[in-house]
Amino acid sequence: MDRVRYHLDKPMAPKRDVKSMADILKDVVEGFEVPVQENILVLRKAWPKLVGAQIAQHSEPGFIADFQLCVFVDHPGWMPELERIKRMVLQKLQSSYPELRIRRLRFSLQH
Repeated sequence: MDRVRYHLDKPMAPKRDVKSMADILKDVVEGFEVPVQENILVLRKAWPKLVGAQIAQHSEPGFIADFQLCVFVDHPGWMPELERIKRMVLQKLQSSYPELRIRRLRFSLQH
């Protein structure tokens, strides 16, 4: 009936559910793997010993770039606590892992 009404030469496409672009992109991006630096895996394993178990539950090493370790924090309330122990953590990192040549720490809120 629609072919006649709309003067279509080809049959109409089958009826499909409409999806938003956000849903489509979410499905696509889920298949991507984020590469993790090998050094970060080592630091993540040692993180509770470096900062303590409680802080380690709310933070984790993210990546190293330009001699700086970026640490992901899960809640803004933990940022001041990490800033307070920043110098101590940096000294532990430098003495335990001198080959990583970490000179700075940066804390970033993980969304």
